[in-house]
Amino acid sequence: MLKGLYTAASGMLSIAMATDSMANNLANVNTVGFKGSDANFKMFSEMFMKRLDGSGKSDIGSIALGSQLHSTFVDFTAGSFRETGNPLDLAIHGDGFFQVRSAADNQLYLTKAGNFTIDQEGFLVTATGDYVQGEDGNIQVAQPGQGGEIVISTNGTVTVGNNTVDRIALKYYENNQALEKVSDALYRETSGSLAIDVPANESSLIQQGELEGSNINAISELVNNIQGMRLYEALQRNIRTHNETLGKAVNEVGQSR
Repeated sequence: MLKGLYTAASGMLSIAMATDSMANNLANVNTVGFKGSDANFKMFSEMFMKRLDGSGKSDIGSIALGSQLHSTFVDFTAGSFRETGNPLDLAIHGDGFFQVRSAADNQLYLTKAGNFTIDQEGFLVTATGDYVQGEDGNIQVAQPGQGGEIVISTNGTVTVGNNTVDRIALKYYENNQALEKVSDALYRETSGSLAIDVPANESSLIQQGELEGSNINAISELVNNIQGMRLYEALQRNIRTHNETLGKAVNEVGQSR
């Protein structure tokens, strides 16, 4: 009976964690470059049951002891692309990432969000003020006494007027799943992500005047969230039933009348 309580409780805990992930996905359905997360579950080790009778022990079967959240993973499939006409909006058609240097801790991060702008010193920065990285470091597109139309080619070359400023260098990884998610749109490379040069079959292009939206399917996430809540409620009722049965076993069974 107690095994039933533990099984239901572990299921509720797993579902609560999964619905938190789905809620975060829904909250970022309109976030530029957002990649949704999903959950993987696994069962606790099964327990083999035996019966003891007059002929000795015999196998009954196995019993599952519940589930747990094994891991979460990020779905790096591309989101939808939309034209904006803003020359500072960039979208990557392919597997690469923009590399940015944080203004807060000076660390390098990765992002798919290309809604860039220019800060007061003329540097190309993200919406949160992080510096977009080129082959020569921070990209300064507006310098004193210089100006002109900003053109960014599909290979990342940044031209202001008649001057080539720098080239946006995309980062590629053999194992995107090993990247550490830092925030809704930022990632950090790890030893397991295995940075690589441009793959031989890579055809990633930077498209100026476009943005990659979230890859979240709001309807699918909402349906999964509702199903998770219903399963959670069913497990609650299961625990309540076990608790009532256990209460009767303790307080009523074996009473002398």
